[in-house]
Amino acid sequence: MRLSLFARMALILALGLLGTQLVSLWLHWGERATIVTQTRGQHWIDRVAEVVRVLEAEGPEHRPAALAALRSSDLRIQSIDASQVAPNQPRGQFQAAIAARLGNDIEVRSTGSGMGPGGGMGGGMGPGMGRRHGDGPGGRGGLPPRTLDLRLSDGQWIRIAMSDDTGTPPLPNDYVIELIVSLLVVSALVMFAVRQATRPLQQLARAADDFGSNLDAPPLPENGPSETRQAAQAFNRMQGRIRRLIEERSRALAAVSHDLRTPLTRLRLRTELVDDERLREQINGDLDAMTAMIDATLDYLRSLRENEAPQAIDIDALLATVADDARVLGHDSVVTGNGAGAPFTGRLTALRRALQNLVDNAIKYGRCARLRAEDDGITLRLFVEDDGPGIPVEHLDRVTDPYYRIDASRNPATGGIGLGLSIVSDVARLHRGSLELRNRPEGGLSACLALPRKMPSH
Repeated sequence: MRLSLFARMALILALGLLGTQLVSLWLHWGERATIVTQTRGQHWIDRVAEVVRVLEAEGPEHRPAALAALRSSDLRIQSIDASQVAPNQPRGQFQAAIAARLGNDIEVRSTGSGMGPGGGMGGGMGPGMGRRHGDGPGGRGGLPPRTLDLRLSDGQWIRIAMSDDTGTPPLPNDYVIELIVSLLVVSALVMFAVRQATRPLQQLARAADDFGSNLDAPPLPENGPSETRQAAQAFNRMQGRIRRLIEERSRALAAVSHDLRTPLTRLRLRTELVDDERLREQINGDLDAMTAMIDATLDYLRSLRENEAPQAIDIDALLATVADDARVLGHDSVVTGNGAGAPFTGRLTALRRALQNLVDNAIKYGRCARLRAEDDGITLRLFVEDDGPGIPVEHLDRVTDPYYRIDASRNPATGGIGLGLSIVSDVARLHRGSLELRNRPEGGLSACLALPRKMPSH
């Protein structure tokens, strides 16, 4: 699937914006996790200090009851023997903070493992778990060790274990909503900015498309950014040069038409002075061929410079008129089908010329012409079919080229210089349509003018 420039730019900016938001969220989440960890560490220090103060205030005989009262789901405390105490290691930051809070003479040791069932702590705090939260005595990144061994003033050792609740809490709903709203607002602004930036290019594309069917289309407005102004100025200069070239060619064609017909007329008069009847007929035949070539070429070139304004056309009446003109000349021509559903906005003279050329070809090479219209509301299709030999498949794509003829498939005695279908193809393009040629399975050629219903307004 090919995306437009607007869609591509919008997609790139939207993905960049989304990536920026995700990176920002990731950084915010990391900073938030650090703050939460530090806060939990400070809270852990405060609770440990409070426990030690309470136990110091109680005598040895009341400590079992005090230990039972101080235990909670996230803090477990018990008395231990000297043999269970963790090895003496250099103080880390966390141990130093507790010692500073309680007095530097207190001995604090850390262990990376819980007591397990044998030590009475349990709770899933098995061996090696402490290294997940601390790397050595001081803990890594400010995280407290999971268990601490402290010696009270009377020499009694106690072990304090913290529950394994170190995850970062989820983001608040308000923050998530604000993030989504800001993403939507910025995305809307980005879409608007991209639309404004690509609008001049869309105007340039439409102007180039309109210029193909209307040489008198108005010039592009030369405004916007410098690059857009330069593109509009270059397009307007190109449009002006092409228009002047066509106008000069039209004037040259008018002059050539006049200048050629005058000597041809003189030659035709002088042939009457030729005594040899056979020679006189040959000369007249050559003059007729030259006149036909001049008329066909001028007609083709005039079709490239169509100044006729679009108008509402009754297609059914147009088909009937073309068929009646052929029947007046004694040819087999008929209109079939249900006809068009509504008037078509187009150039009447050009369409009449195209249909007339198709009917002439059908009668010359197929002995009859059947006309019909099919209209689905989107595309109007005008068919002209005959019962002739058709066109070899390998030539179907070339017969619309100027001056291209297939004498093997057509009778050369019928004349023509190979411009009829070229004119029809140009008329179809003038209406943003196309000429479709195909051989009918039952024999003959089917020529279809496919014309889109929506025409640009000029």
